[in-house]
Amino acid sequence: MAKRQKIDRVLANQMDEIERRMFFLKITYEKYFSGLESVEPLRDKDDLKRNMREISRGRIVTTRERHKWQALKARMTSLEQYWKRNLVMIERGTHPKMQFRANLRSGANGTPAGSDMEARLATQRAARDKAIHEETELRRVYDRFVAARKKCGQDSDLNYRAVRQVLRGQARTIRSRYRCEEVKFKVSVEKGKAKVKAVPIKD
Repeated sequence: MAKRQKIDRVLANQMDEIERRMFFLKITYEKYFSGLESVEPLRDKDDLKRNMREISRGRIVTTRERHKWQALKARMTSLEQYWKRNLVMIERGTHPKMQFRANLRSGANGTPAGSDMEARLATQRAARDKAIHEETELRRVYDRFVAARKKCGQDSDLNYRAVRQVLRGQARTIRSRYRCEEVKFKVSVEKGKAKVKAVPIKD
């Protein structure tokens, strides 16, 4: 009985630590979305997810701890979905906080209030054009990747949306790691297998 209580206390401490790190990670992401942090906290997020996987592989004995752990996993999933939506808006230039900062800069530069609508429409057009360009480029990469897999004898029945999601994730990682604005994808064949690699484009 004493041994089980000790294990339960260790697990409880681990879950408390996960909850604490999740809270601070949420704050860091909000700072990133607000422009107070220049780099997305990918390493902190990956470390947290790795620790959570380690706990999931263990045995959780009590019902109370199982409920708490399920709640923590559900919260992490919800946060990741929220972060993903914000990251997509940032990539497209439609994030509300980015527009708010742009409006503040316009006011500081003496831009007349009557031009706010024109500026907003211009921002929306630029965001739309950027989204169209991104979609076109991702589709081209997908087509080249599928063609390369066919030549290598690999399965070429790939879901475009799934591939697009992976490519966008790679692009975010490269932008955060190398602090660059643009990323291009290269399709290559290595050891008889087709691969896609994200490459930073620096000014």
